[in-house]
Amino acid sequence: MGNVDLTYDVIIVGAGPAGSTAAEVLARASLRVALLEEHAQVGLPDHCSGLVSPRTLEAARISEEMVGKAWFSRARVWGPGETVLWLESESVQAVAIDRPRFDQILAERAVEAGATLLLGTRARGFERVDGHVRVKAERDGRQIYLRAPLLIGADGVVSRVARWAGLRLPQEVIPAVKGEICFQSGGTETIEVFVGRDVAPGWFGWLIPVGEGWARIGIGAVGSARSFFQPFLDRLRARFGPFSVREVRGAAIPLGPARRFVADRVMLVGAAARQTKPTTGGGVYLGVRAAQMAAQVALWALERGDCSRRALQGYERQWQRLEGHEVLVGHWLRRVFRRLSDRELGRIIAVLNRPWAQGIISRLGDIDFPSRLFSALLVELGRQVVPFGGGRTPDRVGEAVG
Repeated sequence: MGNVDLTYDVIIVGAGPAGSTAAEVLARASLRVALLEEHAQVGLPDHCSGLVSPRTLEAARISEEMVGKAWFSRARVWGPGETVLWLESESVQAVAIDRPRFDQILAERAVEAGATLLLGTRARGFERVDGHVRVKAERDGRQIYLRAPLLIGADGVVSRVARWAGLRLPQEVIPAVKGEICFQSGGTETIEVFVGRDVAPGWFGWLIPVGEGWARIGIGAVGSARSFFQPFLDRLRARFGPFSVREVRGAAIPLGPARRFVADRVMLVGAAARQTKPTTGGGVYLGVRAAQMAAQVALWALERGDCSRRALQGYERQWQRLEGHEVLVGHWLRRVFRRLSDRELGRIIAVLNRPWAQGIISRLGDIDFPSRLFSALLVELGRQVVPFGGGRTPDRVGEAVG
């Protein structure tokens, strides 16, 4: 087997949500699809906090009953100086899901559609040969070779496919520490978010209750998150009561997306293309949507027999047209957030607690499409809050976003 190439129409590296979604679409079109997953089981280890919007489940065509563990229409933000902000919506905005099961359902659907799932298979490199991509992989201690006209990289934050293809990715990656806790008493029933330079500089900490006293927690910080993790645990205990900790692990939160995510015979989807929200690092919804777009362009390119970068660029254009504005707003919000002092952040929280702001938040809150909410808030904030750093005032910012 090591000397004979396994031939497919498309090779996909990574069986996360983006990779499995693309595999299903392509397999249902009667293409021969190889879906490579380096781990022995899809969805494990679990590196995600598992908080998604109902819209994400709709896009993935997975019912909330199949993977949902907790539903939220509000969250509480703890700011500097003991300031608190409630974010309440008229409808459910977030669902805590069983993320491994979510991934497994998508992979199972890809297999049912006809894709070949190769577990425990690690891609080691590729080369372009005779109008094909030849992928070198390792499986069960042996080398195997796969050949296809097109390679799709869905291999996560540290994408080997992106590196091999020479596709440069945005450099900002937030180091994070995540884990699970079980409250012995007390606890909370809402999403809790912690911001401030002394808590999580440049990012935030979070707690997501998932039922029966369990919660998922994490903290990210520019530079290093580990030195802030123990103080974060102490803060949680002081506010919500005693708990035990399990499964603490490091993680990387990529902020994107990349400017380019296609090359000759190569496409990137999901975290491999940095298709994540600049404000929260969430990427499941964007990854699923991107995979659907990429698969449609791949079908068109393969039918034409042209998988050049120029032919595949329709995927980039479609992404920019459908998701580009929200990502642009997210980048702007990220830059503003990083410049805020704790004093300015506290004053903004105080303003957002006013009835007019709470009404806007309740009416326009949307974790996938925040631009309308922030445009409305910032236009009003421009009349009430002191200038930000760098000479830009909130009214000028609100005008720019609007």
